[in-house]
Amino acid sequence: GNLYSRLVHLDGDHVAVQIQDTPGCIQEDCVQVLDSLSRCVKWAEGFLLVYSITDYSSYQSVRPLYQYIRKVHPDARTPIIIVGNKADLLHARQVQAKEGPQLANELGSLFLEISTSDDSQGVCDVFHYLCKEVSKLQHAGSTDRRRSSIIPRPKSPNMQDLKRRFKQALSSKVK
Repeated sequence: GNLYSRLVHLDGDHVAVQIQDTPGCIQEDCVQVLDSLSRCVKWAEGFLLVYSITDYSSYQSVRPLYQYIRKVHPDARTPIIIVGNKADLLHARQVQAKEGPQLANELGSLFLEISTSDDSQGVCDVFHYLCKEVSKLQHAGSTDRRRSSIIPRPKSPNMQDLKRRFKQALSSKVK
């Protein structure tokens, strides 16, 4: 999946955030997908499990993903938010409105339903809320163990490209 880096304004601070877009489902027969998912889950400190309300199979993939994350992060404080997407497509809804909150309740997670086409603010709010939850845990000292682990965080291709362009710009001004 793709890795995105953003600078987020959070409670008066600017925080560097890396967002890893991962495969949507766990397939036991696909070793490469499992390996990629495993690497992402190990370094992550918070999770959004997003499904489409117009695709029941995407909804069904949430529980196994949640269980997989909890195997890697057994600490129940690691924030996992379940997000139903495409809330604007009610005419094509395959996942009933009560199913998302019900699943989140069973798993002990927060549930939100958003539409990315109606208003991007809902998407921003979801990420902002997750960042706040992760920040709370970091301030409580619960992530120090993970931060000092030997699992390297992947470098963002966007940041690498940005650094390369910055160096090129500096070297051209020096000449």
